[in-house]
Amino acid sequence: MTSKRIGFLIVFGASLALLLAACGSEEPAATSAPAPTSTSAAPEPPGTPPPTVDPFEAEWSALIAAAQAEGELVMTMGVPAGRIFRPIVAVFEETFGIKATVATGSGSTHVNRVLAERSAGRYLVDVMYGGATSVNSRLIPAEALGPIGDLFIHPEVTDQSLWFQGRHWYADPEQKFIFTFAARGGPTNLTMRYNTELVSQEEIDAFSSVFDYLDPKWAGKIVSHIPTGGGGGGTYYLTYVHPDIGPSWIDAFVAPELDVTFTNDAPFIIDGIAKGKFAMGIAIGGAGRDLDALATLGLPVAAIHQDFKEGGALTASGAINLMTTPTRPPNPNAAKLWVNWWLTKEAQTLMHTLSEEPPEPTLREDVTDWGKTQEIDRKEAGRSYYFFTSDPELVKGRAEALAYAASAYNAAR
Repeated sequence: MTSKRIGFLIVFGASLALLLAACGSEEPAATSAPAPTSTSAAPEPPGTPPPTVDPFEAEWSALIAAAQAEGELVMTMGVPAGRIFRPIVAVFEETFGIKATVATGSGSTHVNRVLAERSAGRYLVDVMYGGATSVNSRLIPAEALGPIGDLFIHPEVTDQSLWFQGRHWYADPEQKFIFTFAARGGPTNLTMRYNTELVSQEEIDAFSSVFDYLDPKWAGKIVSHIPTGGGGGGTYYLTYVHPDIGPSWIDAFVAPELDVTFTNDAPFIIDGIAKGKFAMGIAIGGAGRDLDALATLGLPVAAIHQDFKEGGALTASGAINLMTTPTRPPNPNAAKLWVNWWLTKEAQTLMHTLSEEPPEPTLREDVTDWGKTQEIDRKEAGRSYYFFTSDPELVKGRAEALAYAASAYNAAR
């Protein structure tokens, strides 16, 4: 091999080696950063604080996790509420993965149960739905309830501007234990139910005042809850505090001359009206809802709806639309989650749309889907109502009213 060729190979090899070394020092093309484009976000300047986290979202997520760890929610409801709200309870269970146990029965039965359990040192109920009479007269004096508003954390619940007349409503004088979330608007006719075969349409049309119920022609044909118990206590309270009715109506209603049948046996009341033993029922509490259900099945029962001289009334059915929270609940996080979720726009809309029977309209002002609520029960814009169930000035007279009704009833026996 000539010296000239050897020199060429040496120079070529050295050049190749330098070229390879230079290539090896470069980053692979796959990991090269793309050139910035005009749409790339500008880098945050030094010292920029990180994005803030919504405190409620963090609290809500923590509450859900804590409630799921408990895994159960125990509630008591009146028979109508237990039946009407069953589909919404199912949505709660599916949404949050928490088993909800609902015991149904009369308000007085639930109060008896809770007080008996507590006397034995047992605390087994998280949330209660029930009438204001037994709760005000027995559970609150026994200090068995906590202020339900202390549980409110959801912005849709705490923002009172989203509720009727821009406030929360309670059915207890202290305005903190019995939360009212729904109520029906209508005439002050004591939500009377009647047998359509015993009371003609002509007679119904002739009613224009609650004092018409006291006509001697109805003597022996009316059934009612006993004023000394629960059930129809709200009606006796309403008549007592109503400025156009008053104690005289109670005196005449319980007098022997009208011969009203008084009982706290709800099935007896329902069967008595539906089967024609009684022409009408007044102050019958949750039995009225059961009679409405029978009406949809074709039985000869109906509710009276026309305007009366006594004006408009806004009334919450105690067995359905009043919610309380016992102290020392077994599942406090699940109870708190339920209370807040139940009062949101979402859940109150579900109450309107999913309830198995017509529910009473929510007091939330931002719920616009009336669902299965009855038109007759919806508040009319511009109409004034006495809110007997929850007006703080009126509910102050509840205890006095019930004491008067009980005294009048006992004196007439």
